[in-house]
Amino acid sequence: MPSWFDILSFDWKSAEDEKGLLESTRKITELITAEVDAGIPANRVVVGGFSQGAVISLLTGLTGERKLGGVVALSGWVPLKSKFKSMASDHARSVPVFWGHGASDPLVPIRLGTASSQFLTTELRLPTAGAESTGAVGLSWNVYQGLEHSASDEELRDLRAWVKKALPAEPSA
Repeated sequence: MPSWFDILSFDWKSAEDEKGLLESTRKITELITAEVDAGIPANRVVVGGFSQGAVISLLTGLTGERKLGGVVALSGWVPLKSKFKSMASDHARSVPVFWGHGASDPLVPIRLGTASSQFLTTELRLPTAGAESTGAVGLSWNVYQGLEHSASDEELRDLRAWVKKALPAEPSA
């Protein structure tokens, strides 16, 4: 079946399809470059995805040369854990990240999402987003009770509010 990369296991201690991960990241980076070349500032670009798409979004958004407007990860995990920290860009800590994960996800277990989010805050030192913040800053980690490997209306409402913070309306000229 078509996918972003081959999943060998849902465990950080197993081998990963590094070649497939990096190839998919390259393809997304090419799309971002095309948008920037067309006149959209990189800080107005948000990459996001679900499951494997979340993995590629994290890898692209936090290791890429451009500081993006944000990264959205729904039901994903941090890939290439042993290399991710050394691959992270200098601006990774300042890229806002929205992470949503179902507490009952049987495919990407909540423990993997939790460990991944903790990796971002401890190893990459991403700040934790505060609810009182007017803009999207740091990691916004959101767990949805009863949600399996899917998205919910509540998660999508939270994501919409986050996008409005990450990409506020530009003042009219």
